[in-house]
Amino acid sequence: MDKKVLEGLSAEQRRMYQIFERIYKNTPYFRNMPCTIEDLNEGHVCLSFDVKPELCNYRGIASGGVLAAFCDTLMGWASRTLGYQVTTLEINMNYIRQVAKGQHIIGLGEVIHHGGRTVVVSCELYDEEGNIVVKGRSSFYILKKLELD
Repeated sequence: MDKKVLEGLSAEQRRMYQIFERIYKNTPYFRNMPCTIEDLNEGHVCLSFDVKPELCNYRGIASGGVLAAFCDTLMGWASRTLGYQVTTLEINMNYIRQVAKGQHIIGLGEVIHHGGRTVVVSCELYDEEGNIVVKGRSSFYILKKLELD
């Protein structure tokens, strides 16, 4: 997220972004699943992701597992915008279009249910032309409040 975008955020959104940025930088997994925070609000997150050749199968198509991992990340972050540390209970993916190496993917994650102990989130991934390529849904178990400082 560039400085211009940060300037347009509320104090709470900037704080949330800084927390997510710290989590991102301190988690080795994200070095292998590099994505960019485009937008985040309570219950909503938008991330982008470049499909690198090493994340593709022998046909030059993004691996379904890589797309599922990106969706899990996207939906987990949407859950975390509610202020919780969560873990995935289940995930459901519908692959609609193939994604070729080199494509830039935009992912939108939205909390659709916030219960006492669980959160349900949906996501959609779009290619550069705005076509939906993946639709997902996941349930997360709330572990505890996020440590915000």
